[in-house]
Amino acid sequence: MSSFGRKYSNYYDLLYGDKDYEKECDYLELLFREFATRRVRRILDVACGTGGHTIQLAKRGYTVLARDLSANMLSIARTKITLAGISGKVRLEKGDMRSLQGMGKFDACLCMFASIGYLPSLGQTLGAFEAMRTHVSNGGLLILDFWNGLAVLTIKPSKRVKTVHRKGLTIVRSATPRLDPLHDLCRVHYKMLIKKGPRKIDEFSELHSMRYFYPEEIRLLLKLAGFETVSLHPFLYPSRSTGVRDWNISAVAQAA
Repeated sequence: MSSFGRKYSNYYDLLYGDKDYEKECDYLELLFREFATRRVRRILDVACGTGGHTIQLAKRGYTVLARDLSANMLSIARTKITLAGISGKVRLEKGDMRSLQGMGKFDACLCMFASIGYLPSLGQTLGAFEAMRTHVSNGGLLILDFWNGLAVLTIKPSKRVKTVHRKGLTIVRSATPRLDPLHDLCRVHYKMLIKKGPRKIDEFSELHSMRYFYPEEIRLLLKLAGFETVSLHPFLYPSRSTGVRDWNISAVAQAA
């Protein structure tokens, strides 16, 4: 039941067909204009998944190096990038965000969709931030979003069911969370049911272990890694202050 296995990856884009990557890239470009001390041209997208942000940014003229630990997700991203005709603007690599070596410097590094939460310990999170800092030019940006521990403990995760109907399929995903506040982890057991008409064609499970963070904790980790946090705000809303009910928070940090 490892995360982002072949089956889960195959249904990922159908499951998140409602995710507005264009709007999110508008938001990223706003952060570039507001906080970057240099023009952003080259972007490192770690934990790129199936390439949702990578593809939109490449279409807008950025050069992107996109990495992910899941070969299954990268295979899908590679197909989408080829179909979009932007292979010349994107390089894909399989790799761990804790081990970034020999890739040169970038004007911005992205770690989106709360991907930083898949690292199970603060030490590994710090190691990932340090690796990212090595490849961000001075004055460049690191932009990430994460689960806000204040919201997780205030709202508390609950069992949820998501049903989508796309490409002739019905996909039902039930998410059963188990909170581990001693280790700031939420372990989510996903059960997937795939139907074509009335007929079940697939059924499987995955376990995703997500770490949540507190805003000042992220600020300290970024400082230790050589970044200065310039904004902490609710995801997609840079003009708002963070509250205890904002589940997803963005951090924007400059390479000091």
